[in-house]
Amino acid sequence: MVNVPDKLINCPAGYPADLPVPEVRERFERLLGPVAERSVPLNLRIEEEIELPGNVMRQKVRYDVAEGETVPAYHLFLKDLPADTPGVLSIHGHGGEEIFPVGKDYHCHPDPDDPLQYSYRAALAGFRVLAPDALCFGERRTPWGHAAFFFDEINTHMELTGRGQSLAWKATWDNSRAIEVLEELGCKSIGVIGWSGGSTQSYILAAANPKVTAAACFFSFMTLRHQFYQYRVCHCLYHYIPGMVAAGIDWDQVAALAAPRKLFLGWGALDEGTPEPMYRAFVDAIEQCCRKEGLPQSVFVHEEPDRGHEITDGMLLNAIDFLQGSLI
Repeated sequence: MVNVPDKLINCPAGYPADLPVPEVRERFERLLGPVAERSVPLNLRIEEEIELPGNVMRQKVRYDVAEGETVPAYHLFLKDLPADTPGVLSIHGHGGEEIFPVGKDYHCHPDPDDPLQYSYRAALAGFRVLAPDALCFGERRTPWGHAAFFFDEINTHMELTGRGQSLAWKATWDNSRAIEVLEELGCKSIGVIGWSGGSTQSYILAAANPKVTAAACFFSFMTLRHQFYQYRVCHCLYHYIPGMVAAGIDWDQVAALAAPRKLFLGWGALDEGTPEPMYRAFVDAIEQCCRKEGLPQSVFVHEEPDRGHEITDGMLLNAIDFLQGSLI
């Protein structure tokens, strides 16, 4: 990465503030907005079912998250799986023209050798998996207007902020409803897995929703102080909740709110989207929170020194082992 200052430039004095965990939580929840109580019944329905290689069943399902708003998703599971098997909410990646048109499909191909197919691989490992389309992706793209790919999302984020909300709130709201779908399907413990923008959604969800027992997050560990005042890295819009800098809180502090529930952080040292100071800030914040609060180890890491923004097979296998150890 070129032309990077060796220190923060014009960062507000005292940002982020040195706050106790309860104060970070109060400020974050106030800025994010309420996500705990659903506004409409889920009305879960199955549209189709096919069998994939490896005895994995894939159902196309839909459920309601708000008045007049339905989310399409895949439900993947092994044949004859017990109803109370641990569930995994699988959140698809974000960037690139190849993901916006397909959404959930991007990680659901039945390829047991491709670590990007983590929805399918998690089902193959014995989890009950729900893989929904995020807003602006796949079947939830806007079918009208001068909007394509990121423009659709930018327009949606502008609308939400105009209403006093944010794309982070909307993703957390929708993902909280997805957790309720897994509960309705019988899951007693629930984890989440996500890559890139899906990783961002995963650690935000883990911080906001105590039903998440464990989260496996690949990349996109973004701190506002480094992004705005040193690296000038443009991340996905889930990171931008109006007022966070003014409130004195940053994303590493927010991620630490998940403790003592567990977080797996997968990172490659060549990933320019997550420079090392951002990643280390996440690890340090979670470890510091556990020390201050007298909590057991909460963060587990997998680092690849010669990889960029990509999931390796070893990284995924460690993440699945982590989820198995945390949820079963």
